[in-house]
Amino acid sequence: MHKMEKRLGDRVEFWQSTRALSRPVDVMVKPQEQHYVKTLLEAAGLEFDVMMDDVQKVIDDQRMDDRVTSSDLASFDYAKYHTYDEIQQWIKDMVAAYPGITEAFTIGNSYEGRPIGGIKIKGSGNPGKPVVWFEGGIHAREWISPATVMYFTNRLLENYVAGSAEEVRLLDGLDWLIVPSLNVDGYAYTWSGDRLWRKTRSVNKGTPCIGTDPNRNWPYEWGGEGASTWPCTLTYRGSEPNSEIEVKSVTEYLENLSKTQEVRVFVDWHSYTQLWLAPWSYSAAAPAPKGADQQLALGDEAVAEIKKVHGKEYTSGPLAETLYASSGSSLDWACGVLGTKYSYVVELRDSGEYGFLLPANQIIPTGEEIYPSVLVLGRYGLDKY
Repeated sequence: MHKMEKRLGDRVEFWQSTRALSRPVDVMVKPQEQHYVKTLLEAAGLEFDVMMDDVQKVIDDQRMDDRVTSSDLASFDYAKYHTYDEIQQWIKDMVAAYPGITEAFTIGNSYEGRPIGGIKIKGSGNPGKPVVWFEGGIHAREWISPATVMYFTNRLLENYVAGSAEEVRLLDGLDWLIVPSLNVDGYAYTWSGDRLWRKTRSVNKGTPCIGTDPNRNWPYEWGGEGASTWPCTLTYRGSEPNSEIEVKSVTEYLENLSKTQEVRVFVDWHSYTQLWLAPWSYSAAAPAPKGADQQLALGDEAVAEIKKVHGKEYTSGPLAETLYASSGSSLDWACGVLGTKYSYVVELRDSGEYGFLLPANQIIPTGEEIYPSVLVLGRYGLDKY
């Protein structure tokens, strides 16, 4: 499998890497290569199943189902995937619907000039509260990430206004800063061009290959294991740390914010494989971060709460040990630079049947099972820091 990943280049695309061979490896294969790849696997004695016989058909069917427009918040459908413009309008509409307890913010503009917007839920507590930071959509093709982030944000606010004691306590005690879609250029391109685009859309000088993996570009342990130096790969680390304006905008925003407020919770919402991952990401051999026991305890509690809703099994553990090493990642930066104890990458549904092409009818169930884990994050951030 390692040889196939290394030698076949763009003839196949590994949706799940070979670096963690205790887990299934998912590979997308071009039609003209199917017989060759099957022959290689059979010759090696490796069992395999065909999960999707025609990936393009799945993409086309979902685009027909999922292209919707929303004119206002009342008609916003959380059971559908939404475009960049709709997500940004949703932020404005949410702030208008919940005046006084929310406000919109922008961390900067993308490489192609799109504003990267977010919503701050401040409740009615005092200024300068500890911070929960959520970001979705750092990898463009992971549509379930922004959709889930919007779902649970809406539910937090609905329950707060309804007077739910837990949400009132958590939203009054913490500032919740939520960016549904971080890699906005890449996300827009998944609607207009390549549905399975992962990276940013920046130009790499001296090469025809576009984009950098924004989750290999963070300025902490950058450039090590699990990050490629070749601009054409999916895990290209960039020419230098913070080379991507989207990543630089986050790091500068949070470093400035941390001068006056403590960032206690940081979650980068991804898909897929149903994992709750803690630092470190850059190396499985690195000493555990300070507070690792509580960090892992939160993850265990979160996945237990997720399972109670629809029975979905999520696995919790340090990222490099549980999945594979990947340097220059967001959760390592938050933990290593900001000192955020509760720093995670969460991989949402599914376990491989649809992968990055999760049907829209799974958005609501995903949001429902994730919502209790969001409350767990709030409780730890407020009570157990």
